[in-house]
Amino acid sequence: MQATFPFTTPHHLDNEPEAEALLAQAPVVRATIGPANVWLALSYKAVRQVLSDSRFSREAATLPGSPLKLSVATDPLLVTSLDGERHARLRKLMSQAFSPRMVDQLEPRVQSVVDSLLDSLDPTADLVAGLCAPLPLMVICELLGVPYSEAEAIRRWTRRLFVTNITPDELQAAQGEMQAWLADLVRQKRAQPDDGLISAMVAANDEGDHLTEPELLANLEGLLIAGHETTVNQLGNSFLTLLRHPDQLALLRSSPDLIAPAVDELLRYSRLFTSAEVRVTTEPVELEGVELGAGEPVLPVIVAANHDPAVYPDPGRFDITREGPAAHLAFGHGPHFCLGAILARREMRLAIGSVVKRYPNLRLAVDESELTYVPELVFRGLQSLPVTL
Repeated sequence: MQATFPFTTPHHLDNEPEAEALLAQAPVVRATIGPANVWLALSYKAVRQVLSDSRFSREAATLPGSPLKLSVATDPLLVTSLDGERHARLRKLMSQAFSPRMVDQLEPRVQSVVDSLLDSLDPTADLVAGLCAPLPLMVICELLGVPYSEAEAIRRWTRRLFVTNITPDELQAAQGEMQAWLADLVRQKRAQPDDGLISAMVAANDEGDHLTEPELLANLEGLLIAGHETTVNQLGNSFLTLLRHPDQLALLRSSPDLIAPAVDELLRYSRLFTSAEVRVTTEPVELEGVELGAGEPVLPVIVAANHDPAVYPDPGRFDITREGPAAHLAFGHGPHFCLGAILARREMRLAIGSVVKRYPNLRLAVDESELTYVPELVFRGLQSLPVTL
């Protein structure tokens, strides 16, 4: 069978019916993206294999001439573009800020930011502008040691880099501006180090890890923009999902200890993006009974895997008490599992838990048909979420 990607699913849907229909026919299918051919890995088992099997290479997918690259992920210097030892070396350097211990230490500050933002909300407020957008950016700035006075510029760069229709010239200009600013910041941290991740990465590099300056700048850029934009949009989508399911919202309000499983069910159920980045096979490999040759592009369709009925009974049901045999794949799997997963979960638990506790009468302030989504964004993200508190 031959499918077409990207899918045409309306933004307002939490799920991806086209992906689910394909999965009902086969775990792996052929598809076209424009003039190019690709394999779509759809089942939970297939997606996990693509994300963890070294024969499916991210590095090969960033080489000149390789197909199906999202513009924001084309930089071959990014940790997300590397395999093997090069990937492990860079990931080790970057992961120090996202350990459970570091996130635990940061939690009181995150809660303080949440409380401050909620204190500033009017009785009718936009949760995106008032909470979902500023919180992750404040947190990542604090974590990296970036002055929050630069937040507006960071937000502007991020939105330019995460659109699907960016031209190569626009991409180069946006990355050039941001990396020139980061280069100045790195020079400042060398002269006056602080407790942030940028200072730690600069110190570790200067002491012998030997990242090139372009490697350092590219990955600081990646941390800064990806470290907040995904959480911004996932938070907005998650609040809307809860408002659409008042029984589950009421259950969470009456049982606050369900916040951890509620967040993971939101991550599984509420669509943020459709797929992970493309991989390219480095040798012949079997994927769920399909024989792939070397050099085949494969797209792991995360949203299909997270709704695979072979893994999640009644996957279209949103249930914050769900108990299942497998973890969702919203943060990926394998060597490229999201560096910031622990922090993102913590931010979501604190933000959602605080809103649910503080506002027992939370409801949409407009008809849902009036909600709009950010156009041409790589992620599914609300423009605004007007609520009555």
